[in-house]
Amino acid sequence: MPPSPKKYVTSLEAAGLLMVSPVTIREWARKGLLQSVSTAGGHRRFMLDQLQQFAQAHGIQLESPAAPGPEPLRVLFVDDDSVFTGYLREIVLAADSRINVKTAMDGFRAGQLTEGFRPHVVALDINMPGINGIEVCRRLRASPVTANCRLVILSSSLSEENIAAAQDAGADAWIEKGASRAEILSVLGVAGALGNPRAQAIG
Repeated sequence: MPPSPKKYVTSLEAAGLLMVSPVTIREWARKGLLQSVSTAGGHRRFMLDQLQQFAQAHGIQLESPAAPGPEPLRVLFVDDDSVFTGYLREIVLAADSRINVKTAMDGFRAGQLTEGFRPHVVALDINMPGINGIEVCRRLRASPVTANCRLVILSSSLSEENIAAAQDAGADAWIEKGASRAEILSVLGVAGALGNPRAQAIG
């Protein structure tokens, strides 16, 4: 007996089908533009027929809705400490080996990478050579390429002033570098936090 056709997809799968970021999908759902249901664990699921109707209304061509494949999450770490970015890469890939991770040593390189990489999540240190992380965050939020991605300040300099500046620059969350692996993964929106990453914002 053949398996029943899949009727529901995750936020990541819906994002891949509609060719937008998972954050955009969740914003559409939050605003009521795209209907969804919630699982017992609080994660959103989207009905394929409603995705098809939404795509048709907005001139979007869906690919093979009977068997959608999730788009791998793309994460960019921006920090001039290569040892720390190596650690971040390790814990993220340990949580989910499908995640695509890239690193940049400064804000200039981060700007170059985002055009082609189009990250879903960017985590930035504050103190970096050249452009500091707050200004990089502001520029990423203003760019059409990264306007909807999750921006996280990951720094050992989280004073009240820096937190206020990060929030003003458009950061979704901020966390100390000394936080546990689980806390970092949660704030990044990786693994179990993927269902609703903005809900993990601190502050």
